Amino acid sequence: MAINPIGGINPAIAPTAIGQPSQPALKVGLEYVGKIVSFDPAGTAEVQIGEQVFGMKLGSNFVVGDVLHFRFLGSDPNPTFLLLSTGANQSAFENVILSGTSLLITQLQDEAQLQGQLSKVESLLPPLMQSPLNSQLTAAQLQNAIIMSGLFYESHLANFAKGKWPLNTLMKEPQNRPNFNASQVVNKQLDALENQTIRWSGNIWPGQPMDWQLTYEEEQSPQTVSEEGVAQTIVSVIELDLPNLGKVQARLTLRDKALSVQLKAEKSQTENLFKQELSDLKNTFNANGQELKAMEVIAHG
Repeated sequence: MAINPIGGINPAIAPTAIGQPSQPALKVGLEYVGKIVSFDPAGTAEVQIGEQVFGMKLGSNFVVGDVLHFRFLGSDPNPTFLLLSTGANQSAFENVILSGTSLLITQLQDEAQLQGQLSKVESLLPPLMQSPLNSQLTAAQLQNAIIMSGLFYESHLANFAKGKWPLNTLMKEPQNRPNFNASQVVNKQLDALENQTIRWSGNIWPGQPMDWQLTYEEEQSPQTVSEEGVAQTIVSVIELDLPNLGKVQARLTLRDKALSVQLKAEKSQTENLFKQELSDLKNTFNANGQELKAMEVIAHG
């Protein structure tokens, strides 16, 4: 059976009424093809899906005869569909059935996209710290923000079963909070698994938002090789919009224990300040026992 490509995802559509209640029930998560058969005086479209007719608010850019592609999201309190695409071939007026695993993943991803979420960890907790003055505490709390984000919950659960992860720590993760929505984490886990990247967004201290991206890379390298024969690189990119310095970015690349730092500022004054303080910054890294391979200020633009 030919399956037409699924287009962009549009907002969920909640039918105002359903057809004959005696017809076979639609199954949550399955994809269906429907056809607009008429419009009532109020502009509500009557869409036929199988043997049933549903009233839907579709907007003015649809006409009678249009064939639409839906995913059924549920019937509580009213039947609700996700509009996947338009213009499907009339011959595709059949159900498209997915495997159970694919069905669960696609449903969770669709729910996340409907909520307009990004594939990054949005911190729902208070600011990580009250001031940025303690660098060691800052590092520990940033590490904890990633560990307790819920992205690694299954791994922590396995370690708990082995007696290697405390229950009180496990209970603090998002999966054990009231009203937890799995779609908020699953799409981020899939993104992290596919792209080897974790994105975090939240307040680093009161009133100061921060975007943070961590990327893990593996590549064969004749110059820098780990004991396993693979060059392991972790790239950490931190972006802040500071009250006095403006937008700044720090890109830290750690390879084989050697750190390279690139600083970038939107304001030319901040860029000049970075250059003036570069020597002190290098000394600070070295004083804390971090082998510094390179540090430079990158011109904005």
